Parts: sequence; C-alpha cells; structure tokens
Amino acid sequence: MNRKYLADTTTHEYFCVGLKKGQDWVDNNQKFLKSFMGSRPDKDKAEFQLLSGEFNDNSFFEKWIRNGTNFLFQY
Repeated sequence: MNRKYLADTTTHEYFCVGLKKGQDWVDNNQKFLKSFMGSRPDKDKAEFQLLSGEFNDNSFFEKWIRNGTNFLFQY
C-alpha cells in the first residue's frame, strides 16, 4: 500500500497523512495532524521545513525504520 508522509528531519519523526486506496488518496490521521505540527521543536525557525513524500510501505520502512530513526507513526 502506498502512503503519504510528513517527516521531520530534525527529530526523524514521521507522520502518515494519506493512504492510497485503489486509484484514490484518502486523508489519514487528520485529527492528529495539528498536534504533530505543533510539537515540532524547530517550527519557529526561519529555515524549518518538513519533508513530504509518497512511499510504498516496504521502501519507507527500509529507509526510515531499519536505519535506526525515531518515529511517531499513526495509522
């Protein structure tokens, strides 16, 4: 399954914001998105940015989890 993520490069936490079901994208975790965004430690810095991307589950886990990063993951 493909998912859309936001990833914080400072804390290495990531958050799933969308799931692909068939050909369509469905919002995911919208009720937790505001608290995730508000909890970013560097959010007030001018150069703050989050990475976003679309990953197949296998490639995402390979890239983030197996590399020993910390994570916040909500389905």
